[in-house]
Amino acid sequence: MRTKWLSGVLAVVTAGAVVGVVPRVAGATVSDPPTSVVESAPAHTIAQVREQFLRHGPDAEVLVAAHRGHWRAAPELSLKAIRSAVKAGAHVVEIDVRRTADGHLVLMHDSTVDRTTDGTGAVSELTLAEVRQLRLKVGLGGSQAPLTDERVPTLAEAMAVVKGRALVNLDKAWEIRDEVYDVLVETDTLDHGIFKGPATLADAQEFLDSDPEILYMHKINDDNVDEIGAFTGRAPQAYEIGFDRLTDPQVQPAALAAVQSHARVWMNTLWYGQAAGYTDESSLRDPAQGWGAVVDRHQADMIQTDNPEQLVSWLASRDREHGGQGEWPSLPKGSVRVQAEDYSLEGKGIGYHDLDDENRGGTAGRQYEGVDICDSNGALVMCYIRGGEWVRYTVEVPKSGNYRASVRLSSPYFPAGRLTITFDDKTVFGPMEATGTTSHSALESQAIAETHFLRKGTHEFEVRMDDAVDQNFNIDYFQFDRVKH
Repeated sequence: MRTKWLSGVLAVVTAGAVVGVVPRVAGATVSDPPTSVVESAPAHTIAQVREQFLRHGPDAEVLVAAHRGHWRAAPELSLKAIRSAVKAGAHVVEIDVRRTADGHLVLMHDSTVDRTTDGTGAVSELTLAEVRQLRLKVGLGGSQAPLTDERVPTLAEAMAVVKGRALVNLDKAWEIRDEVYDVLVETDTLDHGIFKGPATLADAQEFLDSDPEILYMHKINDDNVDEIGAFTGRAPQAYEIGFDRLTDPQVQPAALAAVQSHARVWMNTLWYGQAAGYTDESSLRDPAQGWGAVVDRHQADMIQTDNPEQLVSWLASRDREHGGQGEWPSLPKGSVRVQAEDYSLEGKGIGYHDLDDENRGGTAGRQYEGVDICDSNGALVMCYIRGGEWVRYTVEVPKSGNYRASVRLSSPYFPAGRLTITFDDKTVFGPMEATGTTSHSALESQAIAETHFLRKGTHEFEVRMDDAVDQNFNIDYFQFDRVKH
């Protein structure tokens, strides 16, 4: 049995089969749901997060939402990704919900399982037993991404993992909202879920009024700004504001003030076009060009990000009046970073060697020279890298000592390529095998194992792409970290 509020009147309805729990299918072998495990303590409890979420206005604390779990740390939408998002300090974990052919609810962003698993086909045409046999791929998946031992979770399993720890943003779930509601009731997590979707005002109002515990976020874009504040019954607790230009009506001060008067302002900084040019990668280069702008200029008090750890860190650093860390970002003591686009000014044949004279990245950086520099959602990266190319840089080593080199790079290919870094034409870091990151937009740091002694002062180093292997990766920056032991 379960209870549901209908137009303010408590109705009792009979619950059928538990949605999201593994069925016993004749002739099929399926894994049992994972047993309960002791989770590491989150930075906050669900009671604290709910209290924060329901508090709105100019003084509301900015809440962090992790996109598709923490896919940089674990397979997209896996239970491990959800745990990692909570551990990183996210207040909200965003998940995508799909219904299988036999009516069970599982976590999957795409309509098919092709990108993120070792299977093929539409989720809606596969049974739960068939979905449970699939293995999730590393990170964002893709055709070359390695497999992991993680499996596709059911919604019930995901809610069990997050219970008591964080809110959940229920994406791709509006058309199946009643079934999702049932799972949340059955798992005693209705107060954890934030429903949202491409809802009409009437449908959203009806759903909100059906149960006083329902949390709901209404999506606002160019053509429905008039729906802000138009609810006549229960109002949404948040509005998701999407905009691709700063001239859009929904991002003007009056519209945002109207939202703040009774709800939270949710913005997405995942990639270009969701919040104009404000992105995670822009934020990592300069928070004023991303997170800082959406908070201080556009009143966002909830941000969905692919970089929850960094966003949590930046929010802590800016909160100086409450003991914040102050300056951000800060490199480890003794470390130095060199951006890939800041290559030598000595020109072709001396400062760099590129296989053609065109900057195929366009106008992102130094467009009239031959090194290819691209804009990857706000990160300026060296792109279109080919074997035999090389680039020279200057770096100021802050203190004499042993250093380890790392490269922040991205690639959907496994393997992605090979490079070496040579200091002063004699000290060699590498060769380094570049490992795929599952996407050209999924930048991550990869370290070269050995360390070398570098003296304090100005040095030149050369990055050379091995001409004996296929190269297909982008480079954001190089970093040199002093190793004490």
